[in-house]
Amino acid sequence: MPTYSRSFAVFLPHLRAWWSTPVDYASQVQYFTQRAISAPIQFLIGLGTGFNGVLSFVILLPSANNRVSQVAVALFAVLQLAWGWIWCRRPWPSRRMSLAFVVTADIGIAAVAISDASWLLGLFGFNAFAMISVYLMFFDGPKILVAHLLWIILSTAGFAIHVSIAGDFDVLAFTAKTLVSVGPVVATPLGIQLGIWALRNEANDSVTDPLTGLLNRRGLHLHIGDILREQAPTETEVAVMVIDLDRFKEINDTYGHAIGDEVLVRSARRVRSAVSQGALVARTGGEEFVVVDLTVPGVIQRSAEQVRHAISAPATRTVTASIGVTSLSTGVFVDGVDPVPLLETIIERADQAMFEAKRTGGDAVSYLPPVGGHR
Repeated sequence: MPTYSRSFAVFLPHLRAWWSTPVDYASQVQYFTQRAISAPIQFLIGLGTGFNGVLSFVILLPSANNRVSQVAVALFAVLQLAWGWIWCRRPWPSRRMSLAFVVTADIGIAAVAISDASWLLGLFGFNAFAMISVYLMFFDGPKILVAHLLWIILSTAGFAIHVSIAGDFDVLAFTAKTLVSVGPVVATPLGIQLGIWALRNEANDSVTDPLTGLLNRRGLHLHIGDILREQAPTETEVAVMVIDLDRFKEINDTYGHAIGDEVLVRSARRVRSAVSQGALVARTGGEEFVVVDLTVPGVIQRSAEQVRHAISAPATRTVTASIGVTSLSTGVFVDGVDPVPLLETIIERADQAMFEAKRTGGDAVSYLPPVGGHR
């Protein structure tokens, strides 16, 4: 018994955090985009949705026993075919579109199941509800999932009441048995979504520096594909800054590591604020940061000067930085080829430039043109 108490004591904070965490739909979609699997997933969602529409026309519509049921099935079939086309042919839906997809599907499924006391329509409706549950487990939060599951319970109750009246069963007993039967299937998605949430948080932690909240080197490798996918139609470069705080060891030795950590956090925040919103910013070493951005030629040097001034702005413990800069045309990155080795080559070259800035006394920016390039 004490073991169970300790387990629940550990579990309850996770449960509260899962329930209260705001839904970041864009990041959840991006999780799959970064792994180059969002397009196949989108296509499969569209294929499954469209297939539901086809089944509704081919199997359910001829089986409908009354006019109301026929209309409900026909409208649901058209709706599913339309959503299938949207999923397969359009960009990934926004969260508003995603919620519209779920709400219209839930209403349509319930209408199909309740409009006719047919076990075929009821079974189809339950399976279609399960598909929406799977979708919500991955792409929305617990509140929307709970609302969906409550809707399933209400729809199941409505279907059971309709069947029991048509079959002259005991309404209360039959409805209660039906709800008990579907209860485990309805509850399971909540546990699965909680597990997905925990795994996703752990995955995010594995690519993030715990002190500054910036990416770590692994996170930089994972996100480089995002930069390349955002190429502008004009000439662009993948630009890299390597930033090293000057004489940081003296701060740690003089004031202690707690003050040193404060300086690191402050510097990370200033670097982040001085570069573009789309830039990747990582802490790759003790006092070393890397910025990777997509720019037009010549911009990265100005951006580096902005970062240098931001870091050295007055503070309780003022610190300066040496910054090395280089860049490479995006055309060098070929589709289908792992960009990480080339990224590491650019970072190594920017690192050489940073040491050149160190040798001149620090608080400086040093630029190395691309290999074979010129300015």
